[in-house]
Amino acid sequence: MEAWNAEKSAELYGIRNWGSGYFDVNSAGNVVVRPEKNGLEIDLAEVVSKIVERGIEAPLLVRFDGILRNRVKTLKEAFDEAIAELEYSGNYFPAYPIKVNQQSHVVDSIISAGRSVSLSLEVGSKPELLAVLALQDIPNGLILCNGYKDREYIELALMAQKLGRRPMIIIERLAELDLVLELSKEVDENFEIGFRMKPVGRGAGKWENSSGDTAKFGLSTPEIMEAVNKLRTHQSLDSVKLLHFHIGSQITAIGAIKRSLKEAARVYTELRAMCSGLEYFDVGGGLAVDYDGSRTSFESSANYSLGEYARDVVYATQQACEDAEVPAPTIISESGRALVAHHSVLITQIIDVAKKPFGEIALEQPPSDHETLNELYEMFDELTVKNCHETLNDVLILREDVVSRFTQGDINLEERAYAERAYWQILAKVSKLAKELTYVPEDLKQLDAQFRDTYYANFSVFQSLPDSWAVGQLFPVMPISRLSDKPNCRAVLADISCDSDGKIDRFVDQRNVKHYLQVHDVPEAKPYYLGIFLVGAYQETLGDLHNLFGDTNAVHIEVREDGSVSFDRVVRGDTVRDVLKYVEFNAKELEERLRLSVEQALAEERLTFEDSARLQRAYRAALDTYTYLKV
Repeated sequence: MEAWNAEKSAELYGIRNWGSGYFDVNSAGNVVVRPEKNGLEIDLAEVVSKIVERGIEAPLLVRFDGILRNRVKTLKEAFDEAIAELEYSGNYFPAYPIKVNQQSHVVDSIISAGRSVSLSLEVGSKPELLAVLALQDIPNGLILCNGYKDREYIELALMAQKLGRRPMIIIERLAELDLVLELSKEVDENFEIGFRMKPVGRGAGKWENSSGDTAKFGLSTPEIMEAVNKLRTHQSLDSVKLLHFHIGSQITAIGAIKRSLKEAARVYTELRAMCSGLEYFDVGGGLAVDYDGSRTSFESSANYSLGEYARDVVYATQQACEDAEVPAPTIISESGRALVAHHSVLITQIIDVAKKPFGEIALEQPPSDHETLNELYEMFDELTVKNCHETLNDVLILREDVVSRFTQGDINLEERAYAERAYWQILAKVSKLAKELTYVPEDLKQLDAQFRDTYYANFSVFQSLPDSWAVGQLFPVMPISRLSDKPNCRAVLADISCDSDGKIDRFVDQRNVKHYLQVHDVPEAKPYYLGIFLVGAYQETLGDLHNLFGDTNAVHIEVREDGSVSFDRVVRGDTVRDVLKYVEFNAKELEERLRLSVEQALAEERLTFEDSARLQRAYRAALDTYTYLKV
């Protein structure tokens, strides 16, 4: 049999399918990162080792700013190529919705990358607007103001024009238009607005309900006409600059995008005939990321490429405008997920392993002469290919009998422990023998899923991968080293939160969803790190403080022209003191209450003076440590 090698690992984990050219495996068996998709690459395992040597502990996010730059460049080039190919007379500008990742260092990197392409920034709340008002200084870059708006929100947006910014207030509800008309007079500023329409067509994937009649945001066709008539009355039709629609995040099927484009483009042309200032067509978000590399309409994939998406958007807009004989607009897309998903990798260390089943396929004699134990032993001993299916059915029934007998006191704890070992050994033997069958029944096929080890990883699913827990989002997971060795273990991942949902038991696969991850035995002397990839979109902001596990450490990595690595920014994760403050605990007050308890214990001689000092030192020190486990 041919020896295992790094190439086989690359194929096993599908890294060249979902990695989009940014991730690969080198001949040494380590994951490498190519931030600009050129010859310069980073050995991820070596980088993590250098980070840890600097005292920056895992779990940690490794962010690659070069990938962000490349994503902005790639998106713009895809639309520019489509515009040139179709001879489209309009232009294209990308927009970044900061809700996708609001971390300041990420936003700074996106703004820097977007200067040459007139990047716009989209906000969906007052806090986001406040952040962007101070940051958006890109020439020709818009501030797209979405979300629910109150007087303060709209007033700030209008006054931003005095700073040289160009806010575009997107009307989501008719009441917002009344506020704009009123406040524009108060602040003595003209205004530019857009309409967010509510497409009838639905998206495809987990977020398909973002559009359609029951969608949360947007104006219906009658409401758009009411808004137009109101603006006509105020002689302000020329203030309408943009039409926006959105059919959901992670749209997996290009057909859904095409249908909504036709509808929205037709609305644009009708509006353009009434509003001569209309110049932007914002196709919203939805551009999917192929998390599993399958290139299908599966919920964690996409059955289209970036180039195909750009051509379809440009073509639909062009056709509608040519048919209606109106000028072609500047197209805007809010492709936040596609811009930032690839740039972050979560690194976690395996800290413990629970093996199942127990050891090799072998079973010792029963510890007693109990009839049920003898039956289990004989069942194991007499197992063959011919009777393996029948034995599976029998042992499942017998296991229930064991539990019943134990509850009634007919079997003691030692005997039950033996019965449990026998059960798993029989299942393991059945699973092995079943592979020799010409036809394998479905219940025998599913046995493999029972033989998964649990690998305990030092991170919190709820903090770092909330979409994995909340909506079943798949993220690529794989070891970052030892890929020249065959991964002989099948595992599910458990985090360190005390919640049964804190696990990952679904993994990417080109043909199906795997219910185990192939991994290596964990060495005692060296750390074993897993990388969880494509986590740059939404995960950091959506994460919660379950068990008070806070933000992880984050490191921004750059590759110099000579191939060396630069650690440009280190963002320290939350300490215990930080997360306690989030939930309204005052660390000084806690220390004082502990001190009073210590004094009481001293008075009652339950604690020595030496122990009291040690306890209080440890308590104070722990307040300023990382919330995750020290390994």
